[in-house]
Amino acid sequence: METGYSLGLISLLKGVVYDYQKNVWENVLQYESDIKKYFLLVGLELFIDKSEGYAYLRQKEWEMEEDALPRLAERRQLNFFTTLLCIVLRKYLLEQDAQGGSLRTIISESEIMFLPPAIDEAKQQDKVHTTINKIIELGFLRKLDDKERNYEIHRIIKGFVNADVIDDTLKRLQQHAEEKQITD
Repeated sequence: METGYSLGLISLLKGVVYDYQKNVWENVLQYESDIKKYFLLVGLELFIDKSEGYAYLRQKEWEMEEDALPRLAERRQLNFFTTLLCIVLRKYLLEQDAQGGSLRTIISESEIMFLPPAIDEAKQQDKVHTTINKIIELGFLRKLDDKERNYEIHRIIKGFVNADVIDDTLKRLQQHAEEKQITD
């Protein structure tokens, strides 16, 4: 077996590969076609966004259901607040890009607090912090080591929270609001 691209294979199996991981990134780019062939055998596709500097594996979507292989990882439905915060982060990233911001997008905790004041502020803050931690776990956000409680938005969020996801979520929110009005 060719071991020249083992570094890329193993790193992609562990998660997202970023361009700042110089050796791994160069290995993935150098052996891109070999890596794609290797993972296609088990129904995975290599996705590389060279302009944003990341690569990851995703389950191949099959045109015919009878051709489909079992999923290696089950899709997880995100709860309402996690989805909402992902959309807020994606929107913030778009705004920063439109302003010609730097490659790193930093957002403060106060900018993340998107909910209106509530009767039980402590409970609401706990909910927001739990949601932030979930998004860190998903790899879309990273807590910075500073006293201002800042976070870096990872650009990979663009690959998962795209226009289709935003449109679908907004339609579901609108439908929910309409149903809520009917029952009230």
